[in-house]
Amino acid sequence: MDIIKASGEKEKFSKEKIYSSLKRVGVQPKLAQEVCQEVARTIVPGDSSGKILSQVTQCLRRENPILAARYNLKRAIMKLGPAGFLFEKYVSEILRGYGYNTKIGRIVRGYCVRHEIDVIAQKGKKHFMVECKYHNSRGSRSDIKVALYTFARFLDIKKAWEKIREKGQHFHQAWLVTNTRCTSEAIGYARCVGLKIIGWHYPRDESLEYLIEKKGLYPITILPSLTKYARQRLAEKKLMLAKDILKYSLYDLVQIIGLQPRAVKKLQKEARELCIG
Repeated sequence: MDIIKASGEKEKFSKEKIYSSLKRVGVQPKLAQEVCQEVARTIVPGDSSGKILSQVTQCLRRENPILAARYNLKRAIMKLGPAGFLFEKYVSEILRGYGYNTKIGRIVRGYCVRHEIDVIAQKGKKHFMVECKYHNSRGSRSDIKVALYTFARFLDIKKAWEKIREKGQHFHQAWLVTNTRCTSEAIGYARCVGLKIIGWHYPRDESLEYLIEKKGLYPITILPSLTKYARQRLAEKKLMLAKDILKYSLYDLVQIIGLQPRAVKKLQKEARELCIG
């Protein structure tokens, strides 16, 4: 049967696709099969992918809220902006987790104009210009215009370095990091010019969710019991990763968040199960 994706496109319902996504976040095969069967029994032609996502989440939550949280990683990332966190800050934290030195929001001189760079990442002697494209609605995609814009900025900075040849920022590659999928046209262009894309489900072994899950770099917004008030307090203290709250004692975190010890202890337990296992 056909279901409706968030983009409005039709797609054949696939239990195998749900099963694979469940296995990826650590759901045991037996539970994954049970969830797939339960969802398949309840959906009807024309149901939305959002409804199916909610049904899968509901099934998981009955068994294990932490598994449900992992499965809802994309939604957690989409909560970053409204919660007061900058996506470029989150990208910076992810790259730091992989050994990069990072700087955020720096102004760099181009040949024609100056550019504010979302993230400058450095590893060894190589520097990378990272453009972060954030969406907070399902179905959005980063298209060819985003890829063209990113690479044009890189070329302007590259030309300035080549012409002036003075001490300054020299980028070896431009990156586009996005929390959604990219269009096939954007991916094709990026491959052609050497622009690196890190997006949702792309590339296979270096996609955004892969990088997050591999090292437990989950955003704080993924914690199931996190309240809106607690999110605001953590944003004020610039604590972005779920594992950040494990660095503090229970007493110190109570002072930071302003909740009762019991609620804070629950948050730390969730963070430990998510990030450490």
